[in-house]
Amino acid sequence: MREKVSAPNPTLGDALRTFLALLAILPGLIAGLLTWLASGNRRRGLNLATRLWGRQGIQAAGIRLRVEGAERLKTRPAIFTLNHQSGIDPILVCALLRENFVAVAKSGIRKNPVLGPAFTFAGTVFVERGSGQEAERALRPAVEACAAGLALAIAPEGTRSAGQAVGRFKKGVVHLALATGVPLIPIVIHNAGNILPRGGFIMRRGEVYVQVLEPIPTEDWTPANLDTEIEALEQRYRDTLNMPEDAAESPHSDN
Repeated sequence: MREKVSAPNPTLGDALRTFLALLAILPGLIAGLLTWLASGNRRRGLNLATRLWGRQGIQAAGIRLRVEGAERLKTRPAIFTLNHQSGIDPILVCALLRENFVAVAKSGIRKNPVLGPAFTFAGTVFVERGSGQEAERALRPAVEACAAGLALAIAPEGTRSAGQAVGRFKKGVVHLALATGVPLIPIVIHNAGNILPRGGFIMRRGEVYVQVLEPIPTEDWTPANLDTEIEALEQRYRDTLNMPEDAAESPHSDN
């Protein structure tokens, strides 16, 4: 089990790096918008924007990424799930997936003055909490993105969890898997809460360890087994987060 390390009090340098990491959104937005206008290709502009923010954001924040199973991040189309530990997760997703993906997020993030415009520009699928036909309509753009060959990135917990804990997974992710039939690839993030704790505003520099697990086939899923599948996915996260690091499944690489 990886122990949670108590984060030191933030310094002036931490505050400056946090500002620069957020400011790193702007070059990506500007470059992406100009590329879109010049080429007429919106996806090309979005890919440039996410690559730039992912790379520049983690550099500015002083984050070192250590990734197992990095080759699986290139799978398209796919549904990438991640445990939501920290406010830095959007930067991590951009740094990991880089291009040809669409995020699925709660609609409330549109109100964020910094992330809202960036997420909207990136074509994020915003969903309200709901059920039945309302939820199905909200997820339709995500299904269409998969049909176009893109990946989806979604945090099934729907909110940030503390430390190594895993919150209850919402069923939207398994409904997406059922509707698309694409593989589901779990991304397990460790230590992100040490960089920016829940409720915090200042990032600390440090290492984030990421495990990209083997794809889970979904083409044989049925409505009758969705409860079983979501419980199995949730338990897989719990088991992996509490697994000794020397029991990891493959050699790691820097991303």
